[in-house]
Amino acid sequence: MSEFKIACPACGWEVLCDPAQVGTEIACPNCNATIAVPGQPAGMTEVSAPASVPLESAPDSAPAIQRTSGLAIASLVCSLASLITCVGWLPGIICGHLAKSRIRRNPSLKGSGLATAGLVIGYLILVLEAGTAAVQMWRFSAAVKQGYENVRQDLGTNTVLVAQTESTTASNGNQPIEPVESAPVAAANPQPAPAPAGWTSDPSNMTFPNHPVSGKLHGMDFVARTAMFRNGDLKIRSTSGMLLDVYHLGASIEGQSYEVQPSDHDRSSPHVKITWSEGSAVQTATFNQGYAMKLQFAQPVNRTISGKIYLCFPDVSKSCVAGTFTVRLPKQP
Repeated sequence: MSEFKIACPACGWEVLCDPAQVGTEIACPNCNATIAVPGQPAGMTEVSAPASVPLESAPDSAPAIQRTSGLAIASLVCSLASLITCVGWLPGIICGHLAKSRIRRNPSLKGSGLATAGLVIGYLILVLEAGTAAVQMWRFSAAVKQGYENVRQDLGTNTVLVAQTESTTASNGNQPIEPVESAPVAAANPQPAPAPAGWTSDPSNMTFPNHPVSGKLHGMDFVARTAMFRNGDLKIRSTSGMLLDVYHLGASIEGQSYEVQPSDHDRSSPHVKITWSEGSAVQTATFNQGYAMKLQFAQPVNRTISGKIYLCFPDVSKSCVAGTFTVRLPKQP
């Protein structure tokens, strides 16, 4: 006779009984009521267990089959691909976090190490690209700031450039008169004028006055307003818009002195140009010989150089300017 089940009369719980318990009383495992075990009733289902495996030691279920998370694989692949695409770190980080979350919830998934590797590589590339972008932005802002400083410096010291680019070179009879090779340039006024006080053709007799540059050019008053030096040229602009240019001074004027005799014929010596307006026309006169000049520069102090000039022209109006000025050197890149 094999094992059989009987129902508890109190709660209806089916109790598994052993043939040795027939005719005895047992306790219901559900409600603890006393049950009298009769002989096996007809139609009662028998429960048999394999002879070799005890019933209580049989496994509940077969072990689950583990598989690798696809998101973990995608995280590692995308993070490695960011070495080429530069943006793969973003899906790599997202897939890595999703893979980690699903692996924690589902023990049948594996690939936690792949997800961790994808996250580490993705975050490293993110930090690297963020640092590179920060350096590029810093360089760009530094370049913009440097350009702004250069423009501000130029506008502050080189205002004469605006008037020069807007003007056109003309002369009497609408014919250009530069360069003058040998004869002195005639002024617009053909009538000779007496030499003003201080005019001399001998630079050794020139004495620098202790006042800002002033005098008369082409019979008109000249009072310096700004001075600048760039690319070997000195430009002094007056308050009335007249422009005095001294060319070929060299790359550096720091502590330099220049002296030009009227008899000098060296083309490498400084040349001088006067620019003035007559009505709507702009007149120019250039001198490369026949004039006398003494020019001195001091050593720079905070990119500012003090200068002295004494300049006499052989034109009919006996143009002459003399005095002191300051030049603001452009900022070196």
